[in-house]
Amino acid sequence: MKGISTKMMFRSKRKEVIDVHNLVKELSVQETMKRYPLITAHIISESLGYATPTRAARILKDAREGRQNYCEWIDACYNRNPLKAVQDAIICRHNHSGYMAEFKVAKALVERAIKDGKEPELASWF
Repeated sequence: MKGISTKMMFRSKRKEVIDVHNLVKELSVQETMKRYPLITAHIISESLGYATPTRAARILKDAREGRQNYCEWIDACYNRNPLKAVQDAIICRHNHSGYMAEFKVAKALVERAIKDGKEPELASWF
């Protein structure tokens, strides 16, 4: 999979073009989870609890960096494209409630993973 399409920005004074990908700092999985806890929780909800907090942060990290993700859920449902899964998680965020998609539970799991480093080993709801 090729990287996310390159977008360009212009600086008004110098009139030079800057590649946005050069401005994106690569974060570790834990840094991604700490920086984007709500999106991480929405990814867990979108996966119906399949993704753990670390797995959800890895999916988000791969989407940010334009990489493929070989998680079984991403592979089977999104053809290894984590960006589509993240987009769906954000677009459908208002529907993340009820059995196996409860955002409040997912958010608590992410907060606990950030605070204590403790999280489920197999799936978020088990």
